Amino acid sequence: MPKQEAPQKLGRYKVVRELGKGAMGVVYEGLDPNIGRRVAIKTARRDVMEATGLADEMMARFLREAQAAGGLNHPNIITIFDAGEEGDIAYIAMEYLEGGDLQDLIKANKRFDVDKVVDICATVADALGHAHRTGTVHRDVKPANIMMPKNAPLKIADFGIAHVSDSSLTQTGAMIGTPHYMSPEQFMGQHVDGRTDLFSLGIILYEMLTGEKPFTGDSLSAVMHKVLRSEPIAPRELNFAVNEYLDAVVMKALSKEPDKRYQTGEAMAAALRESLKPNPDPAVLALAPKNAEAATVVAPSADDATVVAQPDADATVAAAQPAEATVAAQPQVEGRAAAEVPLRSGEKALSIERRKKMAYIVVPVALALIIVSAVLVGILARSSPGASGDSPDPEKYFASFNYMIFLEPEDAEFPEDCRLTIEDPDGSASHTVEVKKVSGVVELADCGPFVDLKPTGLKGKVEATGFQGGTASSSPPKKAQDRGDLNLTLRKE
Repeated sequence: MPKQEAPQKLGRYKVVRELGKGAMGVVYEGLDPNIGRRVAIKTARRDVMEATGLADEMMARFLREAQAAGGLNHPNIITIFDAGEEGDIAYIAMEYLEGGDLQDLIKANKRFDVDKVVDICATVADALGHAHRTGTVHRDVKPANIMMPKNAPLKIADFGIAHVSDSSLTQTGAMIGTPHYMSPEQFMGQHVDGRTDLFSLGIILYEMLTGEKPFTGDSLSAVMHKVLRSEPIAPRELNFAVNEYLDAVVMKALSKEPDKRYQTGEAMAAALRESLKPNPDPAVLALAPKNAEAATVVAPSADDATVVAQPDADATVAAAQPAEATVAAQPQVEGRAAAEVPLRSGEKALSIERRKKMAYIVVPVALALIIVSAVLVGILARSSPGASGDSPDPEKYFASFNYMIFLEPEDAEFPEDCRLTIEDPDGSASHTVEVKKVSGVVELADCGPFVDLKPTGLKGKVEATGFQGGTASSSPPKKAQDRGDLNLTLRKE
């Protein structure tokens, strides 16, 4: 950043001293002379942005922070007082906070007390929920943007890249955020909403509980791949102080699909707090049941009679709970089933005779069905592609695999004539497919089935005009019908 003298004033605010530097400008301590209030003044300089060719858009986005955060009134969101432009400098005046941020605490404490982690993250979730209800998505939730002032509640800061629902500045397709805390939909350049912020908060939650980030890598491509494709180690395996309920809440927050996460900040906050209770309410946790049973029980009697037992009157069946929870309540059947009414001796004899007659009919029919099924299976097996003889070769049943193609540099235009060639390790068979751009900055797709390729050790080669092609070997699937993985890189020449 070019050296520039600090201005004496910005708007009506007197500049006192420099506090630090941001990506677009300097942050100053200032003073409002009208009421004697200390403020923090965040600035953006046009000359710094000119090199990007997007100065007008970035200046407008910077001032959008004031509109986005200035309309939010919450004790855990930093307060914006004023915004304006002074020459080639845009500025935002906000409340002055003494102290550090959550990133400072994470660096100082590799592992936090579980109660403290839940308290911090539930508070952030509540504040995000408030912002989301107004149509504001932060899009860059990370520890450095969670202020931890002395003797004051935490504050979420830096809505500078916030996406307001009716804004045209941050369109779908733009990847904005900090890689280690970005959601899958951000990496893919897809539409984002409040659930993206909750995914980022889930990463912070995981990091504070375990001392590790859930998705790591030496490059943007490596981090991106893990966010899109890998499941993190369960927090409970890294920190025994994490109970099973909190563990499940964290993993739900980190779901790849937004629909499987908590749908609101309030719901996530409530689940976090509930997870630490001795007997947490499943409806508040909003976790999918491990073994959901049907609410209707078929109770067989001692004889032929079959009675469908209804749930107890007090049971609630598949009741939709507030904050997205749906719980299937288990029925309670008290006493003996209605089917257990004793039969008279004549009825018993009739029942036995009926069973004998049914046996004469059912057994031959069942045997016939088994024979027909076996014949059909044999026919299908012999007619399946890649099969030989009566038993198919499992090595020939590599159904398909997923591939990802990364571009270097990351802002390069995806080539129109991208081709991907897949071949056996021994070169005995190969297939070439045309790669189409999917979305965003990463290409994630699948191809196959290739029944003449072996399921392990496949070689992949990607080529395109104007790019240096890349090669890689696919990861082996766990069983023949699984998808393999193939990750390649195209480098601009």
